Amino acid sequence: MKIYSQGDQAIVVSVEKEVTQHTTEDLLALRKYLLDQNYPFITEIVPTESDMMIVYNARDMIKHHHIVSPFQYMTDLLHSIKIEVKHGDAVNMPTELPVYYGGEYGPDLAELAAYFKMTEEEFIQLHAHKTYFVSMMGYSPGFPYLTGLNERIYVNHTGSEQKFIPAGSVILEGKKCGVVTTDTYGDWLVIGYTPVRLFNPEKEDFTLLKLGDTVRFKPADPENAAVGGNEHVNHN
Repeated sequence: MKIYSQGDQAIVVSVEKEVTQHTTEDLLALRKYLLDQNYPFITEIVPTESDMMIVYNARDMIKHHHIVSPFQYMTDLLHSIKIEVKHGDAVNMPTELPVYYGGEYGPDLAELAAYFKMTEEEFIQLHAHKTYFVSMMGYSPGFPYLTGLNERIYVNHTGSEQKFIPAGSVILEGKKCGVVTTDTYGDWLVIGYTPVRLFNPEKEDFTLLKLGDTVRFKPADPENAAVGGNEHVNHN
């Protein structure tokens, strides 16, 4: 574990390992520990795939807690924390998302299948028969970066031009998969669409997925979708 300063009021913990579900769980366990301690001078904790930034109020630490060196104090604090994470103890079943693959819903699927020298059906099988985990949230509210993509469909390119990408689009980028949560423009490769809303600002719990969650995609037929199906989600 590497610890370094990020400006004069933040510190970063970097887990120098390959990004895996265990890596993410380790960071989430550290985040939970810090939140449970309710340190008054920690103002924000921002986890990513393999790093976590902890923002602190250095002025408050010096003035009200008599801490001479806030950065050194935070460094010593983080080194002192010993957490034994028992991976897999609390197993949450994957969130299952129906996906309409190809055609108007996944305009880049046919070209990608040809690029990998396989049929669209083979590509869909490789994409759908995996369990992904949310290794990072970002880009837009509720947008999950999903790790676990089959290495046979890793992509090293983007689309040839910018295009409109509606919310619900299932996209590929490098070694990851994602689900667009708000209408946008970009050069992501779109392979399908899910009618499930991952971001709903009208709800108190407005994001369906959280960091560390697991996801499975289920090929679906849009013609058989129920009316109002955009609210359906299956937690198997």
